[in-house]
Amino acid sequence: MGQWRGGDNSAGAQLFDRHADAVGRFFENKVRSGTDDLIQQTFLRLVEGRERIRDGVAFRGFVLGVARNVLREHLRRLTRGREVDPEVESMAELAPGPSTLLGACREQRLLLEGLRRLPVEHQVALELYYWEGLNAAQIAEIMEISHSAMRSRLTKARALLRQAMVQLAESPQLLESTVNGLDDWASQLRQQLEQRLG
Repeated sequence: MGQWRGGDNSAGAQLFDRHADAVGRFFENKVRSGTDDLIQQTFLRLVEGRERIRDGVAFRGFVLGVARNVLREHLRRLTRGREVDPEVESMAELAPGPSTLLGACREQRLLLEGLRRLPVEHQVALELYYWEGLNAAQIAEIMEISHSAMRSRLTKARALLRQAMVQLAESPQLLESTVNGLDDWASQLRQQLEQRLG
């Protein structure tokens, strides 16, 4: 990052290559179309604001924080300037329609649709946890809240996800299979996203 800030464009290209997939995964289950534009906006903001990146800040956390801000602006455009409450409103409400990623099996589809039914901030937290492998402290930094508040949010988000999947599941067996294998289903979805974006 220091080399890039010093004007080394090849270092900037390496940072892009290293983090573009994470930014793509961030947007993939939230927007129906325009993911590539949002990825470009995120990296453009990084280029424009690279001097504001504090030393000692994890770059991946910083870039995902920028992606979160780009998403918030995108949601305002979707709602024609209306202020969106990401602690209450879900992507299923804000951008109804099929998910941009269709899971390969029923459990994956249930998980994806369940995530889209969560308030956006809860969806973001769970996806950062499961798909990016970030811990509560790292996610708290991205979401600009305290570590203890993020631990509480993750607990609440998991409970809300379960509630959403209870409403969506075609059968108790599908629900049980999805809930009991949540880590595995999330890992498989991450691999599908990587293949899609790679």
